[in-house]
Amino acid sequence: MQKVFDVAVFGGGIVGASIFNKLCRIGKKCVLIEKNDIASGATKANSAIIHAGFDAMPGTLKAKFNVLGSKIYPAICKRLGVPYKKIGAYVLGNDIDVVNELYARGIKNGLTKNYMKILNQEQLKSKIPNLNENITYGLYAKNSAIVNPYLLTICLCEEAVINGGKCYTFFDTKSIKNENNHFDIFGNNQHILAKQIINACGYGYNDLAEILGTEKYEIEYKRGEYFVLDNTEKHITPATLFPLPSKLGKGVLVTPTVDGNILVGPNAVTGENITITTTDGLNDIKQKSASLITNINLKKTIRQFSGIRCIVGNDFVVEKSKKVPRVINIAGICSPGLSSAPAIAEYVVHLLGYKNIEKKFNKLQPYLLAKDLSSKKYNALVRQNPSYGKVICKCEMITQGDIEFALHRPIKVSTIDGIKRRVRAGMGRCQGGFCMDKVAKIIAKENKIDLLDVTKEYPNSNIYVDNID
Repeated sequence: MQKVFDVAVFGGGIVGASIFNKLCRIGKKCVLIEKNDIASGATKANSAIIHAGFDAMPGTLKAKFNVLGSKIYPAICKRLGVPYKKIGAYVLGNDIDVVNELYARGIKNGLTKNYMKILNQEQLKSKIPNLNENITYGLYAKNSAIVNPYLLTICLCEEAVINGGKCYTFFDTKSIKNENNHFDIFGNNQHILAKQIINACGYGYNDLAEILGTEKYEIEYKRGEYFVLDNTEKHITPATLFPLPSKLGKGVLVTPTVDGNILVGPNAVTGENITITTTDGLNDIKQKSASLITNINLKKTIRQFSGIRCIVGNDFVVEKSKKVPRVINIAGICSPGLSSAPAIAEYVVHLLGYKNIEKKFNKLQPYLLAKDLSSKKYNALVRQNPSYGKVICKCEMITQGDIEFALHRPIKVSTIDGIKRRVRAGMGRCQGGFCMDKVAKIIAKENKIDLLDVTKEYPNSNIYVDNID
């Protein structure tokens, strides 16, 4: 008889991955279904911040899940071997009333006074020497942190897979039949059976809701554009810097990343579900970021990108479907979605009626790049596997061994950007200009496919189109 999964989770972003991982950890037979690669949607294109929890309105799911999720993350990242850096955050402006309001909101959301402090201009300048002179007040939150959101998501899924979960990537769902006690899921000439379904598809939420016959929501799309600065600029700020928030969101921020780059952005362009960057948008970011600090050198930009935020009203939607039993709807997971993901997973366990008792789990082997080893350990590794002595990506010093390691992990990766998200080949100054061809050839060789079939990111994004004889 065909295996029937307890739960099918649709959506391979941070929320879907967190739910998938949690369900496997409590011993459920679970499958994750993703239309593309893991972490290839909104999860790959955000500010990578684990927010402290003072911004969300008290009493909302956003506030509840943000505060709880931020407390859970350190243990998750330690277990998976994923970078987590508690660098703190400053919310800056010249309206003391708004600063006081944010402080009071944080207290209502459950933050203690030990984690927040209101600072005047003199105190801020001692921490941020290049502070814009128009900034007079700020709120400091010391438990704000940064992570690598795509590697975190990938590792959550990989850990679930080595402990009994099943992951289908590049799965195009064609239809779903609702039988008496299970769902029949059809796509890619495959048939998957599951007792319950989680719709965590992000901006594809309504597409799956249409197939399932569940509730649809009016989703407001907001495009946010970013600059990525070279790691030579990591000195410009030791912490995340926000402006005072507005109705449009948290505003244009400046923040370090765990890998040493600086992110500047995002803006908020309403109504566009397309990841482009524009001259007007980037100029807007340039102007607004200068209102925080004065030493941003945007000439050191190595990439510009954008991501999509999906907004449904004023709060997250995490609920049982009233139209179709055994379906959980998850929609409108915008900021602080990354921060909230572990807590959303805990809540989904409750909605499904399961006990939150974790089983013994096989430990995931973490991603460890050759460049991060000591000289002694690196030389020993090269003697054992000479592939680690061949540098493929010179900007990030990623070796052939690092790439081969990623290609033989629990979840198959077949794209150039998939390798980039896992081991940073192509993330550096040249953005893959010198290593993309080499990475593609390694993918083709290790996956035993034709070089013409290697894609950059999505289906039909082939790098090579023909052989020249």
